[in-house]
Amino acid sequence: MKKLLSTVTAIVALASVATACGGGTTTSQPADKGAAKPDTKATAPATETKTDTKTDTGQKAEIKFFSNNPDRTGGQGKAEQMLIDQYMKENPNVKITVETLSPDPQFQDKLKIYNVSGVLPEVTMMWGGARYLGPFVKNNALVSFTKDDFKGQGFIDAAFDSFSMNGKIYGIPKNTDFLVLYVNKKLLADRGLEPPKTESDLFKIAEKLKGTGVVPISLDGRDAWPLGLLFDAVVSRQSGGFDLYHKAIDRTGSFKDPAVVTSAKKLQDMVKSGVFGEGFLNLDYGAARNLFGQGKAAMYLMGQWEMGLSTDANFPQDVRDNMIAIPYPASDDGKSPTTDLLAWFGGGYSVSSKSKNTEEAKKFAIWMFKKENWAKTVWQNGITFPAQSYDEFATGKETQVQKDLTNILKSAKNISGANSQDRFSASTSKGYLDAITELLALKSTPEKFAEVIDGIADKSNKELNP
Repeated sequence: MKKLLSTVTAIVALASVATACGGGTTTSQPADKGAAKPDTKATAPATETKTDTKTDTGQKAEIKFFSNNPDRTGGQGKAEQMLIDQYMKENPNVKITVETLSPDPQFQDKLKIYNVSGVLPEVTMMWGGARYLGPFVKNNALVSFTKDDFKGQGFIDAAFDSFSMNGKIYGIPKNTDFLVLYVNKKLLADRGLEPPKTESDLFKIAEKLKGTGVVPISLDGRDAWPLGLLFDAVVSRQSGGFDLYHKAIDRTGSFKDPAVVTSAKKLQDMVKSGVFGEGFLNLDYGAARNLFGQGKAAMYLMGQWEMGLSTDANFPQDVRDNMIAIPYPASDDGKSPTTDLLAWFGGGYSVSSKSKNTEEAKKFAIWMFKKENWAKTVWQNGITFPAQSYDEFATGKETQVQKDLTNILKSAKNISGANSQDRFSASTSKGYLDAITELLALKSTPEKFAEVIDGIADKSNKELNP
């Protein structure tokens, strides 16, 4: 993890300069949007809208852009749309049609169908790692890039690691992702509570909030992947870092480790104590986000990509004004402090190799990641942390949440690298997340859970290393 830590340190050194200056739906549509707000991953109805630019300069190259961001007025959907519109304005010979699908499992399913059918959209959102990228590389579905394609654009080498296979780069990383708790500090203070510093504080907050109608932590349990991130965070606190799950997946260690059983028990205790409220396993991304944004939850467990929460005009001003971000609480025994941070380079974009407009699509993708495009847009709109340096784009008007997140990243001394679910093979990752869901549904014992996921890890390792 040392390579990733040095990479993040380099990015954050620039980030600290920046913030020191200031206080199942498909859609295809045009890109010209309004005020910033974060991605909404909730299920939305499918629609398709084509964006065109009028020109008399001959036939246009048509590019389909496939995104998991149905909201094109805020968050990363807004950033995508702004850049798409700008590119078409500068290149009137190009027409870009946007198709969106959410939530992520449905998006991923359709992406698989596109891959099998050989009609992958020219540019598509993509996740790195063998679990996601592998089947597309195996099918020769993606064009490759070189680091020279992005020379001078603020990327650090390690950012491309998860998008690299067989010595080639098959995607462009867009974010530096890490897990945090968003906190409504006034809601807690009004009830005589403070933001949690240790894991035991979570139980104290849950006890105090019982019967108040306020959920301690809003959690998207329906989509499963947030549960996987929570599991990683809890395991790191019980084991003193991230080596346990990495070694268990590599098979130089085991998920039968006592710390995994302890972690599983702690997670079930959190459920039984009401830390996540009632019915959280039926709460999807959008519902969990809105529960917090509307002041009905004290905290929200999610990644830094939600830093636009505090500028989302859909939420009451008093919630936005009192929003902060904190790291996942430290272990009570001091074994794992808040400087142990679950952080990784997240999703990005890939380009189809099988379109007549592949070259034009590749040009657009490279242009999109000129630092004055993606990095500047997402930072200045308070959307997310890019996988590029962005110090030169500081406005002096960074939000408190932006500052908090920068400090969390800057303070990290131990970085996880890939989260556990992304390290499983494509055929075993669902079983792994299903096992975590069953644990949190109180349908499995901690001991049985550890045994089950250890078997899944063994199968995954054999598939990835035949």
